Amino acid sequence: AQLAVIETQLGNTKIFAPGAGVVARKWVVPGDIVQPGLSIFTVFDLANLWITANFEETKVGSIRLDDPVRVMVDARKGLALEGRVELIGAAAASRFSLIPPNNASGNFTKITQRIPVKISIEAARPDSTASGAPLLPGMSAEVKIRVKRT
Repeated sequence: AQLAVIETQLGNTKIFAPGAGVVARKWVVPGDIVQPGLSIFTVFDLANLWITANFEETKVGSIRLDDPVRVMVDARKGLALEGRVELIGAAAASRFSLIPPNNASGNFTKITQRIPVKISIEAARPDSTASGAPLLPGMSAEVKIRVKRT
């Protein structure tokens, strides 16, 4: 009975990721005490990458879901990836900033807001370095959306 308890306790020390990926950051060090809900690792699935592009609110009106996108990643000069608009944000990026703008002075300055647009990347081959650095989260990219005219 004591052995079963020890085996159960040892089984509770194993951590499994929800899917395949690469550990990008460890949030704990040996000796830390963890609790439920605490982030231990940040894991990225390099086979399922996307881009979040922040477009000006004046330009996002013509963007539609599933519009084709051409993506040029700064680290991979000369390589153009294809993608699609997957999601258009429901609020301006400033709504989620740590310190939201506060205009208590009574003077109003209109600032064009940015709307996040999620772009899926098709056939990115993230492990291929034949044409440059591998694709990694956080890299800079230039995106061009081909909007459909109606």
